[in-house]
This record gives sequence, C-alpha cells and structure tokens, in this order.
Amino acid sequence: MVLKKIERKISYLLKRITEYPLQPLNDKLNNSDTSIYTIPKNVYQTWENNLFGKTHFKELVKFRNLNSNYNFFIFDKDKRDQYMEQHWSKNDIYEVYKKARFGQIKADIFRYCILYERGGFYFDISKGCNVCLDELYNSSSEAVISNEPIECIIPPDQSIFSNLKYPWNNFLQWGLGFKKNHALLKMVIEAISKDHHYYVNTPFHKPKTAVLSLSATGQFTKIVREYFKIYGFDKVEQVGVYFNKHGIFSMKGSRVRHHLVKEYADIRDDHVL
Repeated sequence: MVLKKIERKISYLLKRITEYPLQPLNDKLNNSDTSIYTIPKNVYQTWENNLFGKTHFKELVKFRNLNSNYNFFIFDKDKRDQYMEQHWSKNDIYEVYKKARFGQIKADIFRYCILYERGGFYFDISKGCNVCLDELYNSSSEAVISNEPIECIIPPDQSIFSNLKYPWNNFLQWGLGFKKNHALLKMVIEAISKDHHYYVNTPFHKPKTAVLSLSATGQFTKIVREYFKIYGFDKVEQVGVYFNKHGIFSMKGSRVRHHLVKEYADIRDDHVL
C-alpha cells in the first residue's frame, strides 16, 4: 500500500514536469458545405474544464485534424450547464441533470440532449478514432453506433438477434452520431427521466455501476435494442466493435485531466442522485 502511494506520487510529479502547463482547448470551426449529409458534421465534447496536458492536447488536435471537415465544440462545466438550462429546463431530464452528483451523468445526459436537439457526433474527451469519421457512414445514414468488446449479461430479443452485428455485446456511448430529432435519442432521454427515481438518495458501494445502468452503457444498450424492435434497422450504421477497431478508447496522456477532477470510478459508498 505504501509503495503504491509512493509510485502514484512519483507519477504525479513526473507528469507535473512533462505535461504542464495545461493547454486550453477551444472550438474549431470549418466552413465546408456538408448539407448533403443527414448527420451534421459537428462533433461535441465535454469535460469539467477545457485544460489538458500537453500529450492529451496533441492527441485531441490530431483527432481534429483527421476530421478537418467537421466542426468541433468543447463544453466545459459552465457552458454545459448553460446549454441544459437554456434548451432543456422545461423537460423532465433537466431535473435529473441538476440532481446528478457526478459529472459523468451530466455528460451522459448532455450528449443525448445536444445530439437530439442539433444532430452530429459526440465523443468523450479521452476518446476518438484513428480514421476520418467519414469512413464509418454515408450521407444518408441517420445514426452511427458501435459495440463494446464487453458482452452484455442480458441477451437481446429473438426478433432482432439476427440483425445485430454483435448481438451479445453492449453498445458503447462514448462515441455516437445521430441526425437531429432521432427517435432513439428521445427514447434514451425519456428512459433516464423515468428510471431516475430508483436512484435518488440510494447508496451504492460502487457508484460507477449505478451510472452505467442509469445513463451510460446499460441504459443505452437497452434502449438501442428496444428501438430496433419498434423501428427496425434502416439507416442505422452498426460500425462493429470500437468503430471497426478504429476507436481510441484512451488517448495518450488523457489521465492528466484527473489531476484537477477526481475519477468517479474510484469513489465508494455514495449515491449518484
């Protein structure tokens, strides 16, 4: 235990030397005409602040340069809060957003809401792709979703099984693409609003598990399957596991962001709402 603490301290000090000063990340706008695409070429990202270590910053810039025909928008905590209040204050989901004790739940809700309201792509700030997003879909696609390599403990309904590329796997939601007002996003938002009452003031030994089930992978996988049962598979691109293995699950240097924001996965015996 003592050795691990010493190792963490040394690692922290080394990163303070090599990764600081932290770099501010701002929006990046592109003026290309992308009107032929059903999904707008906008990429939204959020984090509690817009300051990142040197290595992580370079990886984020690389992701942007690889997608130079896309607009990139970064929302820090304050900008994200302002967006939710301005556009969603009359919706039940806003009350869930305000109750959320962890930024991860707020980020989950934000991604569904902004993609529903505006359309485009969302990627977690520590994640990306090593190919241009254009290679994953076509101009008429209405949704772009991908699977985790992790198997879901609940099998899908028999009626959709054969049309799922990876029927046994969870659907990830750290990277998403949707047209504006897509029904699947509406279903996710409504499901979180409906289910959140079970989580209010309920302690969890590992709060991360509750987050996954309420607003992240668990909820999203459930709703994707429900959507397919109701609406079918037309114009929804299932782009394999981790975006056909092009997904970047953890950008180099991305953990430096936790110098300023504690990692919620480490928290124990707390409630999420």
